[in-house]
Amino acid sequence: MNPEPFLDAVARTAERYEMDLACPLVMVSGGPDSVALLRSLLELGSEPVVLHVDHGLRGDESRGDREFVVGLCESFGVPCEVRELDLRVSSGVQEEARGERYRLAEEVADVRGLPVVATGHTADDVAETVLMNLARGAGLRGVAGIPPVRGRFVRPVIERRRTEVLDYLARNGQPYRTDPTNTTDKYSRNRVRLEALPLLEDLYPGAGANIARCAALAREDLEALETLAARVPRRRGGEVLLPPEALESLPHALRRYAVRRAYSMLVPASVPPLDLAAVERVLALIPQGEGTRTLDLPEGIVAAGRPGGELVLYAAGVAAPEGGIGLRPGESRFGGWSIAASEVTGFEFSLRDAARPEVAYLDASHGPYRVRAVREGDTVRPLGLGGTKKVLRALMDRKVPADLRRRTPVVVDGGGRVAWVFLGELGEEFRVTAGTQRALRLEVREAGGEIQRRNL
Repeated sequence: MNPEPFLDAVARTAERYEMDLACPLVMVSGGPDSVALLRSLLELGSEPVVLHVDHGLRGDESRGDREFVVGLCESFGVPCEVRELDLRVSSGVQEEARGERYRLAEEVADVRGLPVVATGHTADDVAETVLMNLARGAGLRGVAGIPPVRGRFVRPVIERRRTEVLDYLARNGQPYRTDPTNTTDKYSRNRVRLEALPLLEDLYPGAGANIARCAALAREDLEALETLAARVPRRRGGEVLLPPEALESLPHALRRYAVRRAYSMLVPASVPPLDLAAVERVLALIPQGEGTRTLDLPEGIVAAGRPGGELVLYAAGVAAPEGGIGLRPGESRFGGWSIAASEVTGFEFSLRDAARPEVAYLDASHGPYRVRAVREGDTVRPLGLGGTKKVLRALMDRKVPADLRRRTPVVVDGGGRVAWVFLGELGEEFRVTAGTQRALRLEVREAGGEIQRRNL
């Protein structure tokens, strides 16, 4: 058994949450928590790289922190990366600094090829966060506090109290820096740390540890609920669908988790989950009538409620060239679509293939063809109907949801005439006939590699 109990405890936490601590990027401010984290990882056999972020907010003291961390790393023989931030003091500076630190950490970890980023959060940080979240009216996610693992970020000392950290450093004669701003009442977290938690500890000895344990139990419940909700959303092409029959079978609370899950499937892991107000606005889109309603969400995600009770989320779309792109044999990309084009001669195609909505055969002699976004005045002469129709009207007649109509590309000839509407109408004058010598075969796929066949 390790003679140092702190190291044993850190190792147990790492094992319990399957943290890969072989070669982590360790965020070290110079304070006791991060210094204890670095030292304990070294004693446990890790080969870390250190990142120190100089916020430049405290003048000489910030420079002193930087010099201390660089010297500490030199004494330990650990590589050290230093990054500077140019922040202005404001009411939201702490949150801004946190976001920038995490952004820089991911950037450095990517460049160095390091799988995880380790931070020095403790059980006291968890207790403080839970109290603050409760005061703001948070739900179960807020009560769950700071997770031991989130994406590539791991927190090996998160089950240790700050007193344990200080005792460990004292036993090893390990110096650290003290940030004087942590003792002021300027920031809400400081007041919780300096006033609220000590009062609770006085009333209920061990309150900090008890609150952290409550957060751990809440995380287990949260994971169970999220696992249940994860069964509901499913990918369909570039969208994430929340099937109406599945949503209707859930209690309202689980519907919220299903919406958050759908959103998380479309954004990077580092993006925070949707807040309660946004989730409720998404659920309010579930249509009662025939119309389609949409809602813009953070990170360029759109939620749409469509006729029939269908609720979907999707990325607003990759920017596509205004004038479109030329089509030639090979693979092309336009917005969220991939287009495979190939030339065929004579009648080297089957009627079954040509009948597939994602496939079109065009007379190549009318080319060159381009693909571009549908426009308001676009018209098409649908094959076999003997008349002209506005493209947007044709999509409406096919009951394509309103939010999908303007996201449907069209193939046009050099004069701008519509030859084919993706997944739909083929222009009469561009059809392959007995006299066609060369044909252009097109096959399209939405982002995600699937074709949405609803209403086609």
